[in-house]
Amino acid sequence: MSANFDILKGKTAAFLGDSICMASTFDKEHQWWGWAGRIHAAYGLASYVNKGCDGASVSNCRATNRVIFQLERIKDQTFDFLLLHGGVNDAWDSREVGTVTESKDPADFDVSTYAGGLEELFYTAKKYFPDTKIGFIINFRSISKIGRLSDMTEYFTVAKEICDKWGIPYLDLFFDDDFNENVLEYKTTAKLQDLIHPNSNGYEVLYPRVAQFMCHLANN
Repeated sequence: MSANFDILKGKTAAFLGDSICMASTFDKEHQWWGWAGRIHAAYGLASYVNKGCDGASVSNCRATNRVIFQLERIKDQTFDFLLLHGGVNDAWDSREVGTVTESKDPADFDVSTYAGGLEELFYTAKKYFPDTKIGFIINFRSISKIGRLSDMTEYFTVAKEICDKWGIPYLDLFFDDDFNENVLEYKTTAKLQDLIHPNSNGYEVLYPRVAQFMCHLANN
């Protein structure tokens, strides 16, 4: 996927997700920047907000800390881009994955599952931002050194199906073997300080991928 990054200059963007989006932990060179702040600095966004929050979930497993609540906080603003991210904490809590519904009625979404929570998130994002370029970031692969993180394959397989249902383009980092093995080196702490949260080196290889994805959104 080639990109003309000039298309990002002067645009506005909102980034929502969990601690990996928030970048509060190990990004020592530019704390709180993560991929959002780096894209702003490197490609000339006019402005951006990063509403990512430590521990945020897509399902209601973290009842008072969900990605959809971040969306509620910015619903009265306008953006050229809305980048959504989430699922690691749902896997961390071994929350039921769930299935894609045939319905687009939010009353039919089981938000106690990851799938139902993601459908609710996409429904709400489209309602609040009908003219915004919306994309979903499928998290990179990771292993848990303390053995609590569930395998995320099933979560992100259903995420792709839900993205397709709702017409939400996605950046698939999880199923990209070359990126995970050779660029992110996800089985080591070189770029993932605790094998899940990126350090500054990790964000340096992540942000161009996210920016490239934004260019794709702009052109489609």
